[in-house]
Amino acid sequence: MKRLIYIILLIVIIAPLISAGSIGITPTKFKYFFEPGLEKEITFRIISGEENQSITSYVKGDLAEYVTLSETSFIGSGYFTAKIKLPEKIEKPGSHFIYIGAIEDVNKEGDSAVAGVAAIQSLIEIVVPYPGKYIEAKFEVSDINEGENPEFFLEINNLGSENIDVRQKINIYGENNSLILTREIPVQHIISKDSLEIIETIDGSFKAGSYDAILEINYGGNELIELNDTFRVGHFSVDILDYSHIFEVGKINPFHISVGNVWNKKMENVYAEVSITDQGSVIDKFKTPSINMEPWEVTNLTGFFDATNVSIGKYTANIKVFFEYESNHKLVAIYVVEGEKDNIWLIAGAIAGGFLLIVIIVFIYLILKIRKLKKNVQKKK
Repeated sequence: MKRLIYIILLIVIIAPLISAGSIGITPTKFKYFFEPGLEKEITFRIISGEENQSITSYVKGDLAEYVTLSETSFIGSGYFTAKIKLPEKIEKPGSHFIYIGAIEDVNKEGDSAVAGVAAIQSLIEIVVPYPGKYIEAKFEVSDINEGENPEFFLEINNLGSENIDVRQKINIYGENNSLILTREIPVQHIISKDSLEIIETIDGSFKAGSYDAILEINYGGNELIELNDTFRVGHFSVDILDYSHIFEVGKINPFHISVGNVWNKKMENVYAEVSITDQGSVIDKFKTPSINMEPWEVTNLTGFFDATNVSIGKYTANIKVFFEYESNHKLVAIYVVEGEKDNIWLIAGAIAGGFLLIVIIVFIYLILKIRKLKKNVQKKK
């Protein structure tokens, strides 16, 4: 109770010292292909959670010099316009970025000792075409379950100054890099500064496992690029991947079971039961808490093996994992062994022993020194 009161008092004291308001800006993203002398006007809205918050808008980026803002200071929410006027030529091809942002002004005269500053930015991408033929592409294949067909997503951006015809082919490889199937995609014409998007399925009979999909894109003569992605085909199962197998005698030990959901959907109510036997006689049995697992998730189920009255030796553990009215099991060997001494005590013992040895050596040295001094005194007399 005292601790709770302390935390509440701490919050009450600190809260007035911190100003961390939130702000926003809309819209958030634009993309334009460069044209000589291109002009654009974009209206932005600033949103603030505090009506009296002072906000400043700004522009950054490698093309910031070609942008003019109609307003730069606001109290609370407001609107402003960004006027873009590009030059006749930009030497460097590729993407150039302009950032239109808004930031809270720090309170310099208030009673706040600490000020939190919030900032947000909108992105404007200006794409300067490459001379000749040039493309950038994105390729993805979705995970599936047995009996389904994978869906692929293909995006090709023609960032060159020439129009192109693209020829595409998808090769699917399975185990041992064996070619499973080939999917041809009809020739597509893409003009300069335009893009192509394709979302389709790949028809085939895929067994559970992992597959490599390689996309070949030919866009003229020897102009060829390859993209690859890996997709998985799941089956309805939660697999037992690993487990604890060494336990200390005379104590209750955590028993970890590593499990993996190999189904491309969520598995609910996953748990394990473990029965430990000695020559067929059950010496302990326990159950782990149940969990839900996301598609392809790998996690641990943990129970506790009571070895307080178990002898050192080898035993058999029957691990059963249950998932949505189904189960998997593994019969494995486990071992109960003598517990290791704590390393801290070993180190402490070594240090104490060393210190004692030093004390003994110093003590012997002092005794010998005193005897020698006594002898010297007697000789002088």
